[in-house]
Amino acid sequence: MESPHKERFEALLDWAHNHGASLHPLLEVYEDEVTGFSLRVKPSATELLQSGFKAVSCPTSITLSYLNALTDEPITPFSTTPAPNTENPAFPERFMNSLPPHVIGRFYLIQQYLKGKSSFWAPYISTLADPSQLDKWALPPFWAEDDIELLKGTNAYNAIQEIQNNVKSEYKQARKILKKEGFPDYRDYTQVLYNWAYCMFTSRSFRPSLVLSESAREYVERLLPEGAKIDDFSILQPLYDIGNHSWDASYTWNLTSEPSACELICNDSYGPGQQVFNNYGFKTNSELLLGYGFIINPKDLSAGVKNQETWRPHNDYIHVRKRQHQGDTQGKGGEPQDFLICREDFWEGYSCRNRMGSDFVPNALHHQPHFSHWDGRLINDMVSMMATTEQWELFKKLPNHSLGDGSLGEELDPLVDMLKATLAQKIERDFVEFCYGRPNGGEEWEPETERQDLVRRYRDGYEMVFVNVLKAFKYSEEQIMALKAAAQEEVGDEEEDEEMEDGN
Repeated sequence: MESPHKERFEALLDWAHNHGASLHPLLEVYEDEVTGFSLRVKPSATELLQSGFKAVSCPTSITLSYLNALTDEPITPFSTTPAPNTENPAFPERFMNSLPPHVIGRFYLIQQYLKGKSSFWAPYISTLADPSQLDKWALPPFWAEDDIELLKGTNAYNAIQEIQNNVKSEYKQARKILKKEGFPDYRDYTQVLYNWAYCMFTSRSFRPSLVLSESAREYVERLLPEGAKIDDFSILQPLYDIGNHSWDASYTWNLTSEPSACELICNDSYGPGQQVFNNYGFKTNSELLLGYGFIINPKDLSAGVKNQETWRPHNDYIHVRKRQHQGDTQGKGGEPQDFLICREDFWEGYSCRNRMGSDFVPNALHHQPHFSHWDGRLINDMVSMMATTEQWELFKKLPNHSLGDGSLGEELDPLVDMLKATLAQKIERDFVEFCYGRPNGGEEWEPETERQDLVRRYRDGYEMVFVNVLKAFKYSEEQIMALKAAAQEEVGDEEEDEEMEDGN
C-alpha cells in the first residue's frame, strides 16, 4: 500500500482500536487491484486462520448515521446510559422534522466531512473516496451520460432515471430548508457532496436491524422520534465495512458476544495472503452494479463448485414489475411487486429462490420448462388472475414435483396456453427493447474504459437470460437473431430520420 494510503488506514486502525473496535491480529488492510482496499491474512502469517475466527468488530459508539444527527455526537447505547438527549440536533428543528431519516443521515456525513480534522469521525472519513475524485466513487446514477446510455434496455438504466430524480429532489428540498433557516455555511452543502454521501451510504452501509445488538436497538428505539422506524436509514460501520462481498462466503454477524458491537465471524478458513470476505447476501448483478459498482461473472462463481454439470452458477437475472392498477400498491394477496427471471432453471439450487420465501414450494406447473425461469410468485399471481375458480382449485392440488413437459390435464391446458402466450409476448417485447438499446447500434463494439467493459459484461449476462428464456419458449436461434436484426434496423431508421431532420 502506498504511503499516503498507509498513513490514513493506520490512523483509522488506531482511532478504531482506541474506541473499542478490533481487527484480528493476523489480518491487515491492503489495496487489491480488483477490489480496492480490502482485508487479507498477512502474507507473513505462518498459520491458517481456521473457520470461526473473529475478523473484525465494530462498536455502535463509532458508527455514523442518522442517529448521530439526532444528538450531534457519538451514541453510547449501554444499559447504564440515561435517556438520550435530542435537544441539540445537528440541524435546525424544521430540517430534522421535515426530511426522511436517510436524507438527514447523508447530510450529517457531509457535515462531518466539512468539519475536517475536528470531526470525531475524521480518521474514518479520510479513508473514504475523495468527493473531488468523481471516478473513484461514482455509482452508475452519477456516471457520464454517454456511459449511462450504454445501459439502455436494462433494469439498471430504468433504475438510474428514478434514482437521479429522487436524489435531486431530496437535495433540493433539504438545501432549501437550510437556506430558509439561515443555517451557517449552507452553501457548502453542494449537490456533488450529496451525490457522494448517497454513494457512500449505498455502497458501504448496513441495515440497523441486522447489525445492532439488543441493547443498542433498545437505546435506538428511545432515541428515534415518533413515527421513525429502525430500518428507515442505514448505518456506516468504520473498519467493518472494509470487508468485501463474496457470494459464497460463510459468515455470521455476531451481536451477542459484546454488549454493543457487531462482530464479523468468518466461517471459512483463510491462508496467508488470502483476501477475507464478508457476504452482503444474495443480490443480482443489476443490484450489485447499482449499489456497489461491480458485477459477478460466471467464471468468478465457478471456483469451488464441486459439480458444475448439475449446477451452473451465475448471477444473471432480470427484474420485472407487475403492472399496478390505480390504488394497488402491493398486488393481489399482498405479493411483492419485484419479481425475477432467472438465466437457468429456478429449481436447480440457485440461491435466488430464497426471495420467494422459505415456505414457497414449486408445483408441477412451475417445473415446466416454459415457466421454470420465472419467479414462482409471479406465476402464482398470474394464475390467480387468469384462472377460473375450477382451474384455481386444480392448480392448488398439483403435485409438488415435476411432471415433465406434458399436459397437466385438459382442464388446465387452456390456462397453461394463456400463460405461455402472455409470458412469451412479454419476454420478446423486452428483448427487442434491450437489443434496441445495444451500444453502437447493435454492431460489434470494443470497450475503451474499465467502466465500459463492466457494462459489456453486465449486458452479456443480461442477454443470456433473454436467450435462455426465449429458447424455453421454443424460439430457434434464427428467430432470436431475427429479433436482434429487427431492433437494429429500427435503430438505423431512427438515425436516418435524425440525419434528415438535421439536414433540413
